[in-house]
Amino acid sequence: MPDFQPQHDRLIVKPIGGTGPGAADTRRGEVVAVGPGRPLEGGKPHPLDVKVGQVVVFPGFAGAEVEVEGQTYVELPEDEILALSAED
Repeated sequence: MPDFQPQHDRLIVKPIGGTGPGAADTRRGEVVAVGPGRPLEGGKPHPLDVKVGQVVVFPGFAGAEVEVEGQTYVELPEDEILALSAED
């Protein structure tokens, strides 16, 4: 797996499941990398609530798809995460 290092409040998600009917509404994916957080006024980053390994639900139109070594990933900001999935 590539060594991702997202910036600020960004995260990288590996989509789970296909992109068939209904996928345009919401998608699920496993978080594979998280940024340090958005910098606050004092310069310290505000840590993300989402952690590597968690499964998240996000809008089908959210983020930007990136293909690395034949695998598709989605890069998106933490505030586009709709929910943590109860299913793993």
